[in-house]
Amino acid sequence: MLRRKWQAAMITLILTTTSVLAACSGQNDPAATKSVAESSAPAGSEETSEKKPTLKALRNYMQDDYNQYPVNRYVEEKTGYKVNNDMLPQEKPSDKLNLIMASGTDYDFIDAMNKQDFFNFAQNGALTDLTPLIEEYGLNIKQAISEESLSGATVDGKIYGIPTLNVSYVSSGLLIRTDWLEKVGKEMPTTLDEFMDVLQAFKDQDPGGNGKNNIPFTMDSSGLIDNIMGAFGIYGHWNVRDGKIENVTSHPNLKNYTTFIRSLYEQGLLDKEFATNKSATSAEKFTSGRAGVLWTRWSSIPGYDEALKKNVPDAAYQFIPPMTGPNGLSGFAEVGGFNKITFVPKSSKHAEDVVKMINALLEPEVFKGLFIGEEGVDYQVDHGNYIPIEPSFTNTRGQANNFVIGMDEANFVTYWQARLQKSKPMFDNFKIVNNIPKEQVHQDPLAFSPFLPKYSASSDKLGTAVNDNLIKMIVDGVSDEGIASMQRAWVGAGGEEVLQEINDWYVNK
Repeated sequence: MLRRKWQAAMITLILTTTSVLAACSGQNDPAATKSVAESSAPAGSEETSEKKPTLKALRNYMQDDYNQYPVNRYVEEKTGYKVNNDMLPQEKPSDKLNLIMASGTDYDFIDAMNKQDFFNFAQNGALTDLTPLIEEYGLNIKQAISEESLSGATVDGKIYGIPTLNVSYVSSGLLIRTDWLEKVGKEMPTTLDEFMDVLQAFKDQDPGGNGKNNIPFTMDSSGLIDNIMGAFGIYGHWNVRDGKIENVTSHPNLKNYTTFIRSLYEQGLLDKEFATNKSATSAEKFTSGRAGVLWTRWSSIPGYDEALKKNVPDAAYQFIPPMTGPNGLSGFAEVGGFNKITFVPKSSKHAEDVVKMINALLEPEVFKGLFIGEEGVDYQVDHGNYIPIEPSFTNTRGQANNFVIGMDEANFVTYWQARLQKSKPMFDNFKIVNNIPKEQVHQDPLAFSPFLPKYSASSDKLGTAVNDNLIKMIVDGVSDEGIASMQRAWVGAGGEEVLQEINDWYVNK
């Protein structure tokens, strides 16, 4: 299969260059930019000197203002289209996007990170069919993006979006203050028992000098934690067992997993405020020097590193390698599929221009310049290895991936070496959770699933049913009735019908 050959080539590149790709989305500073609700970017259809309309875009969250970022000027220079950008909020972007689409929108194109949101909009007739426009104006699109990828944005034979391919990778883990480990005389934990012992030492010995403000382990309001859940053989909301996909609510180790997290909370080892923490809140507790462990994405490390060095100059940290659970299990969940799908609302008056702009951006040299900048200025090439030149790369292309629409799929793995190496701490920690034995990596089985109508309609409700009930049990206590209550909530949100639909596809694919 084409995708398997592509992934094999990617793995070869990883092993030979020790530089691999990943999505560096920089989502750690909610105060540094404007959300869609706050944006002052002008709307409308002003004309450029080339009589091309100004396009209005709704983008995913990033640290900086899209309209002031150098890549936005690059887009206009190379395509002739000026783009005025708003962005979705960092927290609950799907909720805001669904509200915008339901109330009508004047955006010309929108980035959707949630694949099922995209499918819902397409199924409900809210999107422009791009098939004839790509056929007429999208030669670069068809050459850059594989038919297999385009099929992932196709509903009933019509292409409703431009998919931006992602790479399968482990995205998150547990950052631990290694200088705290040294102060309390502990080694890097390799088992859950050792992890709990380390957290207890962080609590008792207060290596950060925080007194009553000391927090051994902090995170945001999530019930499933990478590395810890892997120690119980759980790898996200959907897992493959006995040749079929099952939901985490029926996983035989879910109660034991939840009981372990509950014990951390009960003993004061887990942040007592985790249930109400935003991701920025837990990050601040870590970067201010108050917390010893943080559950987070490796892509957020550059911002954390800068803040932590400012607040605690001698601090040191790294991801914890896979920890083993009571039954010898360990591993990480691996994400993949598409980073986003960009679509054109049916209400847009400039669908043709959007396709023309995207096509221009996917001209090979234009894409390369957008993605990693100018050779000798923003990056250099050493024996085929793309290395960023700092500070130019970070200043001009550090968040360029947010402007990408579609990928030059034949080359972006190679180019992403520069993106990944823009921060040594990020690159080093990426390798810790990605250069692990193959048997410890478990890909999301729905990463490349097609449009599944029932799942598309119910995925958010199902996820909420699981997460809310997990948090409730962590805070209030774990019981058989608590697990049963979660299962009832999941069934009530359409879980059984969705599970049947997913397995009808999975077993017969």
